[in-house]
Amino acid sequence: MLSFLINKSELEKKISVAANAVGSKTVDPILQCLLFSLENETQIYATDMQTFVISKLNVYEINGNGKFAVDAKLLEEIVKNVDTEQILFSYDMGKLVLKSGKSSFNLSTHSEPDKFPQIELEESGIKFELETSILSEMIDRVLFCASTESAMRALNGVYWEAKGGYLRLVASDGYRLALTEQKVNIDADFDFILSLKSMKELDNLIKQTDEPILTVKFDHKKVWISAGDITVIMRIVEEVFPDYKRVLPKVFKTRIIFNKEEFLEALKRIMIISKRGDEKVRLQINDNILVLNSQSPEYGEVNEEISIEQEGEDLSINFNPKFLNEAVKKIEEDEVVFNFVDDLSPMQINSKDVNEYLYIVLPVRA
Repeated sequence: MLSFLINKSELEKKISVAANAVGSKTVDPILQCLLFSLENETQIYATDMQTFVISKLNVYEINGNGKFAVDAKLLEEIVKNVDTEQILFSYDMGKLVLKSGKSSFNLSTHSEPDKFPQIELEESGIKFELETSILSEMIDRVLFCASTESAMRALNGVYWEAKGGYLRLVASDGYRLALTEQKVNIDADFDFILSLKSMKELDNLIKQTDEPILTVKFDHKKVWISAGDITVIMRIVEEVFPDYKRVLPKVFKTRIIFNKEEFLEALKRIMIISKRGDEKVRLQINDNILVLNSQSPEYGEVNEEISIEQEGEDLSINFNPKFLNEAVKKIEEDEVVFNFVDDLSPMQINSKDVNEYLYIVLPVRA
């Protein structure tokens, strides 16, 4: 028999990270579980075979040692809803008892906890540190552009590239692209793709941690990122990311600068009609004025007009308004720049100073 006490806040925090890594669609019940291991230290494990999470638990009044596996979602819901700060775990002969205040749960566990998958932590590999706030910002700037289509394996994630002392993150769904970079203290050059699910798990870890510095290790097959006593290990996607540099425009014929909030307010009204039509907004640039137009055969038409600073030729071009909205919202400065090659080529969106990140959006046909 083994038992231990743990604070609810400690367990809830660790489970919230680990439970996201649990496989939701799996034929193997062990992958729907969290593995608790009480050996030299108490740890919980979770995996969907693509992402592994290992969390050290701060427990006390420990008796015995061993391991057990319990349904992750069930345990997460129980821990969220108990109304006292201390939770007592007792495990014996396949039965797990949780006591918290006047509540007592008798839970079944997986009959063969030793079948829980393990992952080897290689000693060799590239190792470096990143500021948590910097990586969090970089992920936020690109993650929304990654493809949600699991069949598009090369695009269903985020491309990491370290080169010349810079770390770049790139994501694309084939219709738009997001790129962000930061100067970092990394000596080696490397690149890899992490799946969208792995990236979301990493993003969740970063949002939960108070650690200012992350430790990153890459062994050319796996990436593991540690934040204090939580480690996320992610298998890289064995695909080649498309050459993103080929879609970055080199020369622009038209450039406009405008107020971010004014544009977003106008676009919000445009989308009332566009979502009831063909999901298209027409941008007409002429004499320092930007006219936005959208039509629906059934519901009607809307026009919006905003003042801009214009450089270069007049232009008329169509875009998916959702893509414009999501990209412009990520620009942190008050002024946004649209850079156009022509009415058929990708358009570049960036801040006025082209500050560490940019977005590329393909036009749609008229």
